[in-house]
Amino acid sequence: MQLLERTRALGALLCLVLLASVSAGCGAAETQDDNRKQVVLLTVSQTCDYCAKHTEAFKEAMAEEGVDLRVVVNEFNAAEQAQQVTQAISTNPDAIVVWPADSRAIIPSLVRIKRSGIPVVVSNSYPQTEDTSLWTAYTGPNDIENGRAAARAMVEGFKAKGYGDSGNVVALLGPLGAPPTIDRLKGFEAELAERAPKIKVVASQPGNWDQTISTSASAALFTQTRNDNIVGMYSEADNMMAGALVAARRQGIDPAKLVMVGHNCSIEGYRAITDGTQYATVLQDPFEDAALAVEATSAILAEEQVENVQYLTPRPIDKNNIDSCDQAVGK
Repeated sequence: MQLLERTRALGALLCLVLLASVSAGCGAAETQDDNRKQVVLLTVSQTCDYCAKHTEAFKEAMAEEGVDLRVVVNEFNAAEQAQQVTQAISTNPDAIVVWPADSRAIIPSLVRIKRSGIPVVVSNSYPQTEDTSLWTAYTGPNDIENGRAAARAMVEGFKAKGYGDSGNVVALLGPLGAPPTIDRLKGFEAELAERAPKIKVVASQPGNWDQTISTSASAALFTQTRNDNIVGMYSEADNMMAGALVAARRQGIDPAKLVMVGHNCSIEGYRAITDGTQYATVLQDPFEDAALAVEATSAILAEEQVENVQYLTPRPIDKNNIDSCDQAVGK
């Protein structure tokens, strides 16, 4: 009887030891999970090809580094993004990465993030403020310089097609209020004013980074300016230029007679430059853009110093150096 009681007691003790071991193991796993760095990426419409590639590249890099990433998307809606920022702050992540839906409307949100003490990387779209203390790092294009590069390409295109240094241009813009929309046009017009003041933008329409919308917007532009001797078209994105090409052909306009300059060197621009219907673009690689944001975020998570402003370098592209776009289009 005593032996049986001792055996039962020993069995109970072994069970307790095993349970404690399992619990400790589970606790260690939970602790390991809890120690993963937490990052929130607040980004914009994934129907925009460039935006989607940027998001996917960022997600892949964070996964490789073992970062717990939460991605929140909005359709260039500034009010919605402000709510998303408030929600992100409430989760107290190790860092927030934000692609602003609106260059001015993002500023109060950046103020709130700064007050919370959470490091923030602003990606792709530079906020319309001189207070660079509102972010830990800005990474992405200098869209004023992008616009200037496009204007230089436009001037060269005018010369190449025999139009000299004067003529009228129409412009397809991104979403009104979006930072690239504002800054690319600003840089484009400023460079034209300096280099070729007789080349003028006489009308513009938002294409919202969307090819279908841009087809309709371009049709309206061509109709509105049919008596203005339009010889150039500036598009703030190549996929919007693809819509312009559709609209031009429908109205009997030969795209080859227009100097068409776009942005990003997306697949649409790559093909159009190759076949001669688009004169030039300005390379902005979404993978390079995302890589800059990844580097800054990783440095912040490692508690390293990061440079406050980090720009991509704009590169004008025409048929002579189109192979520079191979990575951007997946060639």
